[in-house]
Amino acid sequence: MGKVLFIQTQKYAYPGLYYLCGALKEAGHEYQVIHALKLEEAASVIDEFQPDLIGYSCMTGAHKAILELSSEIKAKYPNVPIVLGGIHPTLYPDVLKHPAISFICKGDGEAALVELTDAVCAGEQDFHIFNIHHKDAAGDIVEMPMRPLTSVMDELPFPDYSVYRKISEIAADEYPMVYYERGCPYTCSYCHNSDQRALYKGLGKYVRRFSVDRIIAESKAALESYPKSRTLLLGADTFGAKKDFTRELLTRFKDEVGVPYTCLVRPELVTEELAKMMAETGCHMVAFGVESGSERIRTKILGRKYSNAKVVEAAKILREFGVSFRTYNIVGFPSESREEMLETLELNLKIRPEFPWASIYTPYPRTELADYCVEHGHLSPDFSFDDVPLSFFNDTILENVDRSFIRNIHAFFQLFVLMPFLYPVFKWLLYVPHNPVFGFIFKAVYSYVCVRSENRTIWGFLKLAFGNRHMFSRKVKSNSGVTALMDSQ
Repeated sequence: MGKVLFIQTQKYAYPGLYYLCGALKEAGHEYQVIHALKLEEAASVIDEFQPDLIGYSCMTGAHKAILELSSEIKAKYPNVPIVLGGIHPTLYPDVLKHPAISFICKGDGEAALVELTDAVCAGEQDFHIFNIHHKDAAGDIVEMPMRPLTSVMDELPFPDYSVYRKISEIAADEYPMVYYERGCPYTCSYCHNSDQRALYKGLGKYVRRFSVDRIIAESKAALESYPKSRTLLLGADTFGAKKDFTRELLTRFKDEVGVPYTCLVRPELVTEELAKMMAETGCHMVAFGVESGSERIRTKILGRKYSNAKVVEAAKILREFGVSFRTYNIVGFPSESREEMLETLELNLKIRPEFPWASIYTPYPRTELADYCVEHGHLSPDFSFDDVPLSFFNDTILENVDRSFIRNIHAFFQLFVLMPFLYPVFKWLLYVPHNPVFGFIFKAVYSYVCVRSENRTIWGFLKLAFGNRHMFSRKVKSNSGVTALMDSQ
């Protein structure tokens, strides 16, 4: 029996860890999940637990803190191997070159992690495990093929939703998530999804979902592990695409789970039938991406092929059936003019979402839109993952853009949509130099939207926000190589 210690540098639940720990549990291994930013925060647990393997679920932006902490751990515990999984090593396997990292896992990790733990505990030196890349005795990287995707999702081990019981801020969460689908069929230019799908080409169906029975069972398990839950997020990129499946799921969710839920949907999938179904089954909120109010930006730059008319129609249908909705918006795209950013704001003013949401465009390497930014002089040719900030609420990292206007429209976006009478009176504020007061306004309104849209208590939200405060005021490396302190949110 092996021991795996998972370390997080952020205090919110990573749904993937539920499944990894469930797989380890089924295989008879032990595991713990802790939060740590410094060696001294992890060392006491390492000394007591004596793990055979230390693992991180690693996202781009967070990878810098993870590698820094891993270096300190490796110096103190040189015989404990460290494995990185998640989207960052999946798309950037060269992270394995870092001296502190022993293994990376590309793609789905349930079976691969179990096999790796078995091998480490058995003292093996040749790790020929699909999805796992490792270093040989000479320090050279050994790449392994990808294993086929699991076609019957219910065959995956049942997740352990209790893994965060020792991290009080997460254990007290009121808004847990249950992902019932993996994979996305869309090809947005700013997203990593196309790269992920290419990684699995020929290895099985990319978009897969659990059965309704499994989703209901997982929902009940999530609520049992999060007793303060007020609402549950049903995660899927194609919610509502399969009418019969959606009808069965929502009907049974209402009858057998019995708490409000939220979900994400594409505007083109919103129909009267779906809205009526959600209204009758306790939907607290549905969210969809507007992204940009400029049809040029949305269709030609982002690759999202729906019109403003479709966005307006979706909002109208949801409002007719009394379903509250959140809109996701992004400002600061390459080539986006002030007028086009204002189109995004004004489209939201027209459709009147109860919960408007806005972020600043953050490029990620190996995406089509990041390549566009480099080609058109908005990013330097040596732009890399290390230039990606931890948060997309702080600032733009693009060069040769209208930085102050981007930051200002982001700061006032939610306030103007929630209180449209302020827009014509205070629109002029968008054109003055950005200042810390604007950042404070954003934080206050953002907090209000989070509390209401996710059905949280104010105290519950503040605990999570305080626990993750390091995300909102950090030094980050810009692509010019200069270190700058980003304003918080």
